Amino acid sequence: MNFFLKITIIIILFGLFFALNNILADSDPIDASLWVDSPCGNGICNLGYGETEDTCPIDCGCNDNGVCESARGETNSNCPLDCPVTEEDRGGPRPIFDTTPPLIYNLFIDQITLNSATISWETDEQALCQLFWGRTSEYKEESISENTFYVQHSTKIINLWPKTTYHFKIFCRDKNYNGNETGDQQFTTLVPPDITPPANVSDFKAVPDDKQITLTWQNPPDLDFKAVKIIRNEKFYPSDPWDGISIYDDKGTSFVDTDLTNGIRYYYTAFAYDKFGNYSSGAIVSEVPRSDLEPPIYPPPPPEEILPVVPPPSEVEKIKITDFDFIQKEEKISLIDEKAIEAKSENPLTISIDYEKVPEVLKTIMVTLEKGDKFFSFLLRINKEKTAYLATFLVPQEAGIYPITITILDYKNQTLKKIKGILEVKGLLIISPPSKKPWYKEPAVWKWIIYLLFGILFLIAIRYIRKKIENRKNNKATI
Repeated sequence: MNFFLKITIIIILFGLFFALNNILADSDPIDASLWVDSPCGNGICNLGYGETEDTCPIDCGCNDNGVCESARGETNSNCPLDCPVTEEDRGGPRPIFDTTPPLIYNLFIDQITLNSATISWETDEQALCQLFWGRTSEYKEESISENTFYVQHSTKIINLWPKTTYHFKIFCRDKNYNGNETGDQQFTTLVPPDITPPANVSDFKAVPDDKQITLTWQNPPDLDFKAVKIIRNEKFYPSDPWDGISIYDDKGTSFVDTDLTNGIRYYYTAFAYDKFGNYSSGAIVSEVPRSDLEPPIYPPPPPEEILPVVPPPSEVEKIKITDFDFIQKEEKISLIDEKAIEAKSENPLTISIDYEKVPEVLKTIMVTLEKGDKFFSFLLRINKEKTAYLATFLVPQEAGIYPITITILDYKNQTLKKIKGILEVKGLLIISPPSKKPWYKEPAVWKWIIYLLFGILFLIAIRYIRKKIENRKNNKATI
């Protein structure tokens, strides 16, 4: 064999040997990689295999377990709860954790209304807060929670009761779950404006004289009562505090209206009012001054002086006593046999009828109470809300039954309809005070003295008869 041919064969054999050796050396890792389906789930976030928080959340992303896992890719930026800033990050060896709760300050309660209030406060760091409130310090009404971390906080509480004190507290936590809360706080909703008028004056009387009429009355017991305004008119009873001439405005209980003309009927309405300017519906009376000095004659009730309209309008004819409400202490009184109102003597009585039930042709509705041989009348006026015609007056203090008449008038002051009823007053019966006569002027005392004298005489007579009988017996025994 040629020498060069031998050398060539040897070189080829050495090349085959080294090539085969390299192939055998790399076979193990290639075979091993073929057996692994996916690295997800091995606890290591393998970015080279495409693992992310979306594709492999079990290995990648923040899990908020309190442990900083660098293999998951957790850092202070994407997972501050598990990986807080440490001294080591700043050049020191020891980690520092946030254990300071947020500070709650600048607490304000404003925009308080009848049924709402706005509460605002601040925290010295980003915080998530919750407000608890109620009518007691147990805060059982409701709670309001924020859903975002803020430094400046504000919330509005609604659907509250007027004139009511509410308690509340605020709890806030920061991003490291450090919590802090305020102590018990309070606020009171506004008081609704007073739109309730006082009761009418009672026992409103007019006594005529020569060119003058003396008016007397009793003021209502309302705590906010301020004064009485009396209006005079020569046409008809004044329907409001400005319908005529004002002759009196004070808190007394009598007034003499002078410089009048004899023979002319004068109509008076007394309006009691409170310190908030709410006027009562009005108590009414009328009289005619005259020159003679006869004893005062109380006129029949005003409705009797007004000519009736025949026939009344249909919308008036259908009004009945059951259409009226009778109220004492904010409780509606049920009618007895659709005609009797049972009331208590110590409380004012309110009579009202819904605005919709009264036709517009009307001008005046009167309520007249008969008390013995006297009559006291009151007007029903529209309330400020324009929902009802009403009048409030004091019922008689004496228990008993009193006739009551509701008279409906038209704009010409003619009677459209009369509605009769009975007011039964429940209260203490008035007992006459004991006699203050001397004892010797009391017939009962002398009656018992006479009985005693007859008794003494009877005993003396019995004793005398017994003594006579004993003497006779003794004389016979001697014989």
